[in-house]
Amino acid sequence: MIQAIYVISRNGVPIHFKEFIEEEEDNVIKATLFTGIISAIQTVLREIDAGEANYFTTATHEIFLEVADDFAVALVKTLDKTSNQAEMTKFLSEIITEITFQFEEIPETGFLTIEEQTKIEEIIDGKFSKWENKQDERNATKKLKDSLW
Repeated sequence: MIQAIYVISRNGVPIHFKEFIEEEEDNVIKATLFTGIISAIQTVLREIDAGEANYFTTATHEIFLEVADDFAVALVKTLDKTSNQAEMTKFLSEIITEITFQFEEIPETGFLTIEEQTKIEEIIDGKFSKWENKQDERNATKKLKDSLW
């Protein structure tokens, strides 16, 4: 289950975040801390010439990361055995492609106008809805196949 999607500037500033679970803590602080740690990991890997991380796990979550020229998109998902890394990477690539198509450049500071923030939110929501619908179709097809055997 996808728990959150973050759009991050190259400086590690959260440009947009969408959490799909309700929590009591302050989401802005959580998003800032999360994007800061992602930025720090990316910086360390570049400094030691190890490339860029695009996937890592914690005890309970998987984190997928796709990087564009001036921003990155991170997806946080609960850790499960049915995870399809290629599917998540494709999903993130679609988001990056759409944002890149809609914006000439994302400022390093991450400060966007209300209209730009709304446009990114619409992209994330639209792509997520399509992804969810595909998942529902796959689950329904799997249940149907399983019931026939």
